[in-house]
This record gives sequence, C-alpha cells and structure tokens, in this order.
Amino acid sequence: MTWAHLNWLFLLVLVPLVALGSAWAWRRRSHDLGRLGSPQMLAVLLSRGVGAARFWQAILAPLIVVGVVVALAGPRLGFDWEQTRMEGVSIVAVLDVSRSMDAEDVSPSRLVVGKRELGDFSQLLRGDAIGLVLFAQGAWTRIPLTTDYATWRWALGDTTTGTIRAQGTSLSGALDAALGLLERADGSGKAILLVSDGEDHDDDSDLTAALGRVTAAHAHVYAIGVGTPEGAPVPEEGGGFKKDSDGSVVVSKLDEARLSHIAEATGGAYVRSVPGDDDVRGLYESEIRGKLTASERGVRRDKLWHEQYVWPLAFALVGMVISAGAGIRRR
Repeated sequence: MTWAHLNWLFLLVLVPLVALGSAWAWRRRSHDLGRLGSPQMLAVLLSRGVGAARFWQAILAPLIVVGVVVALAGPRLGFDWEQTRMEGVSIVAVLDVSRSMDAEDVSPSRLVVGKRELGDFSQLLRGDAIGLVLFAQGAWTRIPLTTDYATWRWALGDTTTGTIRAQGTSLSGALDAALGLLERADGSGKAILLVSDGEDHDDDSDLTAALGRVTAAHAHVYAIGVGTPEGAPVPEEGGGFKKDSDGSVVVSKLDEARLSHIAEATGGAYVRSVPGDDDVRGLYESEIRGKLTASERGVRRDKLWHEQYVWPLAFALVGMVISAGAGIRRR
C-alpha cells in the first residue's frame, strides 16, 4: 500500500489526545451525576442505557479521527498503466538577464515578472520540448530541449541578472543561440519565446541578419515585453543607479516597437506582459499550438492508482452516525 498524501498521517497524534479527552469527559460526567443522587434515583431520572451510550461515544470519537485522517492521507492499493501518445512542438525560451531587467517599473522587477511569465507558460505545455537560453552581452544555453518540465522550471528559478557576468544586450546573439538548439530538433514546428524589455546594444544590421537566419530555418519568434514605455532607473549591483557618461541616471524603457518588429519579421506575435496567464495562454493556444505543426514524441506511461480512501471515510461517517444516534434523552 502507498499513500497519496503521506504527510497527513501526522494528524494521528491527535488520536490519543481525543481518546484522553473523551475518557476524561465520560468520567467527569459520571462523577457529576453521582453527586446528584443515589444510583437508584438516577435510574429513575435518566433514560435506560445512558451510561452505555456515553461509553460508546467516548470509544467512537478517536476511531472517527483515525478514519478521517487515513482518508485524507489517500491510501492506494494497486495500479494500472495508462499510455498516452505525446505530440508537441519545439520551443526555446529566451530570457533577457541584462541589468536593465532589474528595473522596477513593473513590480517587483522586470526579471521576476519575466520568470513568472515563463513559469506560467511551462504549465501549459503538453508534450512539447522546451529549452532555455539566457542572454545579456552574450548568450548561454541553460537547458537544452527537454520534456522534463520540473528540471526546466528549477533552472529558470535559479536565474538572476548575475548569471551572465558580461553585461549588455545582444538580441542577435540570443536568437542565434536559440537556433542552435532548434537545429537539433525533429520535424515539428519551431518557436522562439523571447522575454525581454527590447533593449539591444548591437547594430541594427546584426539583428536584421539574425532575423533572416530565423526565417530561413522556418522558426517563429513570439515576444513578451516586460516593463513600461515610461521606464525606470537601472539598479547597480553595488547600490545606486546606472549613470551615463554625463553623470545622469539612465532610464531604461520598454521598446515595444523593436519586439513587435522581431515577431512580425518571423511570422510570430508580440504581447506585453500582464498579470495572470492570459498573455502566455493566448500565445501558446492560438499561435504556437494553433499554427505550428506538432510531431509525435513517443508514448508516456502514467500510473493510475486504485484509490482506497472511500473505505476509511465510510468508516468515519458510520461512526459519526452511530455516535449521534446514541444521544441521551431525559425523562
């Protein structure tokens, strides 16, 4: 036998407490009744079987707790195998980790919001292979294409703007790194999910050339913009804010025009980050899975456990009914 929620069993420590409380209440009630009069008089005043009813209520109380706790723990006995065909597309998530992503024009910061967007996106996947590329001045493949979504989310959560020390922003380098992963993908549709504030320190010609390579590889860029057009100062690692050569505080702004251009040039789509998962859900359902070709990725085997919680739960319910039916009536 196995358990679905083994941690609930710790509540069994309540059983001896309930037993002691029930025993104490039963003895205290018997003692109080004894002070009212002789046993002969109490036999006249009280209904027949009062003592036995109270006794069984005290016995049933801890047993009811046992039944409820065991049911909550989810006992399982045996299982069947269920096979599911897995189909999906190939997706590379590309996350901007440059210092501008520490700006706080969205709360708590652009990077935290971007990671939340990717986390929400990963919850929607159903058989798709997904990789993770981080970029600032350079690009780094954090996770190759995988269907191990738990490991992918762990790597995403372990990401900060200090993950890549070479600071700056190279969108062309990020796209090329994503293409490097997609080149090893199967014949399924290819998508690049770009999460950035749109800043780019490369020449426009570099970005144009990278977009040409993406298009030639039949890949599509879907961009999510984080930040606001009004922008915010960029925090420095040692405190304070980033300043330009004139000593003025640098204000980083969301460049929606550049992100929209990248998406449109590759046949993708652009959305600005919003609270909730409506933005990523729309990209995934309507664009990525709605328009790209999915390929078969094998068969997934899942265990279907035979849940047995109904028996201890039924035991507890029967105990409650009996305890309630043993109520005391006075003459």
